[in-house]
Amino acid sequence: MKYLDHLRELRNRILISFLFLFLSFLVFFFNVKYLGDILTKPLFSLLVDSPNQRMIFTSLPEVFVSNLKISLFASFLVSTPVLIIQLILFISPALYKNEKKFFIPLVILSPFFFLAGLLFAYYFLIPVIWNFFISYENLLDNSFPVELESKYSEYIRLIMFLLFASGLSFEFPVLIILLTKIGIFNHEFLSKNRKFFFIGILIFSALFTPPDVISQIGIAIPLVIFYEFSILFIKFFIDKKNA
Repeated sequence: MKYLDHLRELRNRILISFLFLFLSFLVFFFNVKYLGDILTKPLFSLLVDSPNQRMIFTSLPEVFVSNLKISLFASFLVSTPVLIIQLILFISPALYKNEKKFFIPLVILSPFFFLAGLLFAYYFLIPVIWNFFISYENLLDNSFPVELESKYSEYIRLIMFLLFASGLSFEFPVLIILLTKIGIFNHEFLSKNRKFFFIGILIFSALFTPPDVISQIGIAIPLVIFYEFSILFIKFFIDKKNA
């Protein structure tokens, strides 16, 4: 009977999460214009003096499908804290007191790390990448006329990809600290195998960013910094405490 009670509670918490996701999706979809303005601002802010502050689409459903993707992406972002709260409420009765002191704050902090990754990408990484690519228009301007006409669906897909990759990369220290706490890593292992993790970081950057060096470096550098920070944190706050 207790097993069935757990299943019912799990079902209810999943339903709450999906209901919030669905409602937030509807809100964002009917206000998608504002989201579109936010996502296109990094590009249009670089084209202040250009008459080409517009985007094109080449198929009838392109804008509609892209707006669906924007709404779904935004709804997932705002629904993540609700999902985490439901997860904590479900698993917390099974945790020991010392486990709650460590795991629950770490899980609660993870959305804030993801948000920091989004802000890093939006205010720093994406403007740098856009400026790098647009600069080639100025280089070729003396040779023959080149003008940017961004395709709406490709732009939206690219910027959401960069935002997601940056947010995910900022979860890296949370993952390392969590794996260390459950006994998989320690600071000595992380220090000795640094080069293998760096190779993994480069592979991750290549897979989760567009095929250009600038965006790959922009994702890889924070990951390397987080890795080194995680080693120091584990050394002084986890391994020393367990010694």
